[in-house]
Amino acid sequence: MSEVANESPRHYLNMTQHPRNPGFHGILLGLALTALSLWPVLAPLGGRAAEPDSADVTNTFPSVAEVIGGRTFENLTEEDIFFLRAIHDHYSDHWSDLLEANIIVNDYVLSPAKFQRFVDELGEAMRGQNDPDACKNLALITGNEEFYGGNNAYRPDIFQAAARALIKIGPDGRKALARAFTESHYRENPASLADLAEAIGEARLPEPEFIRALAATAFDFSTTNGAIYPHCTTSAVKNLLCLEGGPAAVREHARLEKIFDNPGRFQSVVDGIAAAHASELTTNLVAIQAGVRARLAALANSPGGYKDDLHELEARLERTLANFEENKKGVD
Repeated sequence: MSEVANESPRHYLNMTQHPRNPGFHGILLGLALTALSLWPVLAPLGGRAAEPDSADVTNTFPSVAEVIGGRTFENLTEEDIFFLRAIHDHYSDHWSDLLEANIIVNDYVLSPAKFQRFVDELGEAMRGQNDPDACKNLALITGNEEFYGGNNAYRPDIFQAAARALIKIGPDGRKALARAFTESHYRENPASLADLAEAIGEARLPEPEFIRALAATAFDFSTTNGAIYPHCTTSAVKNLLCLEGGPAAVREHARLEKIFDNPGRFQSVVDGIAAAHASELTTNLVAIQAGVRARLAALANSPGGYKDDLHELEARLERTLANFEENKKGVD
C-alpha cells in the first residue's frame, strides 16, 4: 500500500454510549471513533480528554484517562493494544460497539492507513482470545462484498492484515477466514483471495478449513463461463502446499480425468507447484506428463485450442521437472 501511516500521537476518542437503536451506528460514525490520530485535534497538547460530566450523560464510553490509569508505555502501539484489551476485559458493554464503529467501509476507503493500524492492533490485542466480536467484525473485511467489491479501491495490505489478525485470534477466527473463500468472492475479486491465501501460507497452520478453502479455490472455482483466474489458482496451490496435508490435497485433485477436463487450469496448478518448490510431487508430475503426452499423441491430427492448452501444460510440466532435478543436483 503506497500510503504511509500517520505517526502523530493518537488516542481513541471518548464517546457517549447511547442506548442501542437503529441510529446508533450512525451516531458512532459521527463521533469518528475510528481515528486515533485525531486525538491531538480534540485534546489539549500534552494532556488527555477530561472525564465526561456524569450528571450530563449516563452509561458513557470510558475516557482514555480512566482506561489507561496513569500507566506509561514504550510506544503508541503498545498503549493502543493495552487500551483495546482493557475495553474488552473491563468495559465489555462497549466492546462490540467500539469494533463496529472502527471497522467501517468509509474508513477503509478514505483512511486506509488508520484503518489498517486498528486492524493490526486489534489482532494483537485479541491474540489467542478467540473473541467472537473481533472475529465477526474482522470477517466483514475478508468476506463482505462491501469491502472487496469493485465499487471500492481494493487494498491488499488491509486484507492481509485482517487475515493475519483472524489467524492470531484463534480457531473461530481461522474458521471465519476460511469462510471468505467462496465462488462469488472469487468471481468478484480473485486478487483478494490470492492475498488471503498468501497470509494463510505464511502462517503454515494445518487447519482443515484452510486446506478445504484453498483446494476449492485452486481446483473448483470458476467464472460464470467456466474460465479461471490463473494468478489466484497459482497462489492457492502454492500456499496450500505450505500446509501440512496440502500435498495430499493436491494429489487428490490432480487426477488425469480432471486435468483433461480443463488443461488450462492445470497450467496454473503446475505453476503453483513450481512456486512452492514442491519436489515431493515429482512422481505425480512425471505420471501426469506421461498421460498428457499420450493424449497429445492421440490428438495428433486434431488441431485446436484444447490441444494448444495441452501442449502448454506439457511444456510447464517439463520446465518444472527440470528445475526440480537441477535443484536436487545442487543439494547433492
